[in-house]
Amino acid sequence: MQRPLPRRAPKAFRMNRIPTAAASPRRRFLFLAALTTIAVGAALAGCAGLTGPHTINLSESELTLLLARQFPIERKVLDVIDLQVTNPQLRLLPDTNRVATELDFSTLDRLFGTRAQGHLNLDYGLRFNAPDHSIRLSQVRVRELNIQSGAGSLRGAGERLGSLVAEDLLENLPIYKMKPAQAEEMDRLNLVASDIHVTAQGISLTLSPKAQ
Repeated sequence: MQRPLPRRAPKAFRMNRIPTAAASPRRRFLFLAALTTIAVGAALAGCAGLTGPHTINLSESELTLLLARQFPIERKVLDVIDLQVTNPQLRLLPDTNRVATELDFSTLDRLFGTRAQGHLNLDYGLRFNAPDHSIRLSQVRVRELNIQSGAGSLRGAGERLGSLVAEDLLENLPIYKMKPAQAEEMDRLNLVASDIHVTAQGISLTLSPKAQ
């Protein structure tokens, strides 16, 4: 009689390793980006089976990631100055429903070849822009501008520089945009977004059916 073949031992189930703080910045960046996309996608999926509103919550770390994606920002300002803005450091202001951010900046005066460096403190609100399904900075206000080196090279343009950063570079800056499939699903479900609320943990945005 033919002997039965020996059974193979089942393969051990192996979970994908979740990136930790020791992972490279690039891997951590991609991991948090995936979490942000999942959060919005899950909210839209949840709304499909609900008659009431559904809230999307993004943590402070997720919001920091979204903002960091937009930097560095480089622009030509005041005709002859090359401006670079880098290193955003975010802080939540739930009491005023705003977000504070510290930024480093550097300038190059192409006319005289001089350079300057400084630090900028500002705050802003966040809004959902329905036409392109994006989250954008709103009502950006410069609170403090410090020029740490090369101040003479700006030749009195410091205040104007702060206004340019706020009004031209950061006002209406998109930090998140839904993927096409998410945007289509939101429109298909006839959903509208509430005002964005800043909390001690992050931000919240409510999606609810449009009033008939």
